[in-house]
Amino acid sequence: MISDIQLCSRFIDTLDWICQVLIRHSDDFNVALVKIAYGDDNSLGEAYGAPEALRQLSSLTHDLQQSFRRSDLVGREGTDFWILFPYTRVTDNVYDKLMDVIQGAEHVSLNIVEREIAIFELPVIYTKAMVKPDRAHSLLKHLKSNQSSLASHVFKLAHL
Repeated sequence: MISDIQLCSRFIDTLDWICQVLIRHSDDFNVALVKIAYGDDNSLGEAYGAPEALRQLSSLTHDLQQSFRRSDLVGREGTDFWILFPYTRVTDNVYDKLMDVIQGAEHVSLNIVEREIAIFELPVIYTKAMVKPDRAHSLLKHLKSNQSSLASHVFKLAHL
């Protein structure tokens, strides 16, 4: 769990910096933010019990970080996983990479809950925003609150 906290701290620090860069240079800085929501806050706890659900979520944070590129960062907020995904062009296939990782056999037991995945293209969001979030936590809250209008892609993986 300590590595889970360290990964989240690094993720938040980096996202704070990216927010500042996007305020100034949103046209030249290509980064996507992917949110993977594992059910609601209670569904895993009810299925496994709170300690085991927490252990599995912490383990999944580490596994996701290992599965993506070194330039991709993973952070977890409750049952929501956030992946910072720099890209060189919009056609980079984020979807295929996500599906490979999410459907990995190691965490098949977490597939008992519905997962919702949203992809946010941050340069597009910052270019259009009247008020641009300048801190990671305010950006994440803004994206969650306005997901339907800000996400470039949203899809669900049904529970098994």
